[in-house]
Amino acid sequence: MILLPASLPDTFVGAASAFGLRLISTVRRRRRDFALLKTIGLTRRQLAAVVAWQSSVAVAVGVLVGVPVGIVFGHWLWVLFAHDIDVVPSPTVPTRSLVLIALGALVLANLVAAVPGVNAARTKTASLLRAE
Repeated sequence: MILLPASLPDTFVGAASAFGLRLISTVRRRRRDFALLKTIGLTRRQLAAVVAWQSSVAVAVGVLVGVPVGIVFGHWLWVLFAHDIDVVPSPTVPTRSLVLIALGALVLANLVAAVPGVNAARTKTASLLRAE
């Protein structure tokens, strides 16, 4: 059984909200790019997939960089702390928990990307490209 701190669900909600707002602003900023992609033949489903891939890559890079850095930094801090309180430093890494959290982050990123993906798919091509 995995025990989670009480504030962890709040952290997930905050992170998912921030990530969703970032995706929404990216879709709004890149509206012309989506319109151009639509004119060269991308379907609505493919435009939504572009946004889903963007969110998946962002989370994957964060996990691939953040987890090893967190493990090394956490190990180093625990050894320092353990020496200060005169205990044997034997830090362990909960591999199963880390894998589940990484997979959960990818799933959550794709769920959050659904709304901006639909917005990208509904891009009006003619009105956006008329100004050029």
